[in-house]
Amino acid sequence: MRVVIVGSGKLGCGYLVPLFLGAGHEVLLGCRTPDTAHRIRSAGGWRVRVTGEPPEEVHGVATAAVSTTELDEAVAAADLVVLCVGVANTAGAAPHLVPGLAARRGRPVDVWVVENAECAPWVGEALVDTASARGVQLPPVGVAGAVAGVTVGRGSWHEAGVPEFIGDGARRLVVDTRPLRLAPPALPGVQTTGQYRARLREKLFVHNAGHALAAYLGWLRGHRTIDTAIGDPFVRPIVAGALLEARRAILAAYPGLLQGRSMDHGSDVHGPVADALARYGNTELADPVTRVAREPLRKLAPGDRLLGPVALLRRTSHRVPAHFALGIAAALLYGYGDEAVPTADASARRLRRLLDERGVFAVLTSVCGLAADDPFAAAVAARYHGFVFTDDGVRFPPAAPATGLEAPLPHAPSDRGDDWRERLPGQVVR
Repeated sequence: MRVVIVGSGKLGCGYLVPLFLGAGHEVLLGCRTPDTAHRIRSAGGWRVRVTGEPPEEVHGVATAAVSTTELDEAVAAADLVVLCVGVANTAGAAPHLVPGLAARRGRPVDVWVVENAECAPWVGEALVDTASARGVQLPPVGVAGAVAGVTVGRGSWHEAGVPEFIGDGARRLVVDTRPLRLAPPALPGVQTTGQYRARLREKLFVHNAGHALAAYLGWLRGHRTIDTAIGDPFVRPIVAGALLEARRAILAAYPGLLQGRSMDHGSDVHGPVADALARYGNTELADPVTRVAREPLRKLAPGDRLLGPVALLRRTSHRVPAHFALGIAAALLYGYGDEAVPTADASARRLRRLLDERGVFAVLTSVCGLAADDPFAAAVAARYHGFVFTDDGVRFPPAAPATGLEAPLPHAPSDRGDDWRERLPGQVVR
């Protein structure tokens, strides 16, 4: 089987390429630039290591840059195309597939979009729009979302030398079966589902949400890696509480959907939470906090890993999800007082600018999609202003009032006054 994988980052090189190569398939790796494609060819391969196991060498992978004849010919001949270029880049990458797809002369093909968001519709629309604008005919194309369970924390072709891509052992992939035109190949750890949105949310709203919260809270505490952050006694109980909240919300939203599955914990509440905490604490992975925390604006958007589980929780309860309120407040503070973070992360830089220029309630409205008089917005703002920065660390505000972990705040933000709304986050104690 001939497979084109577009995306030479951590997921592509650290999981997907070895997955298909290990099953005996022929792989061509599509790269963003000719320089990256040339570098991979010159290196002759790279190393992949699953934590707890010895590293393996990856060889025999052809490369081609996007918008080249080599990639077009590979797509035209492929039995499967896989996109793993990052959520923000999926729609932009799709037009590069059109020349190769048009050259298939009507032969059907599937495109798997492996991202932590429901990106397949964007890719499908971009393919159709590009083909229409160029006056070419696409073959039958099944654009299917796919969610990977693995975390690949380290490895990059931007580093010097031959990289080693290091990931954990959660080598699972779930593919949306509904759009597929062809039978998917038999691959270890890969399964299809007719309930893709539920499976995506199961991963995004639990594992990825906790991962992000550990990063933002850990950054405030001065941690550089997720394993040290989750070991912090100030961070761990907040993340664990949020995971439990999110897991219960998923099971309530999709009753019976998760039962009887052989690859995970089914309808268990505590098992996935324990599993996530153990994975965050993987010292061998040493996942950088800045990698997990990057692009905070996307992670704070409605329906993404932080506000998505909050919306699910509030469908069945009128109480404020207290652990998420504290974690989202920490996300808003990402990069505060540290010029290195905004310099390296354009999203963090823009978030910081929005907060400085417009205030926290404007950001909660425009970025997070919350109404200004929403009690959850008030809870986040109260905690945003409640962090205390000292020379020897950061003191967290309480996760919730003493009356209960998920108790609503007694006052809406309109009761607080403009000065309270717009003052700088936290306090600095010297």
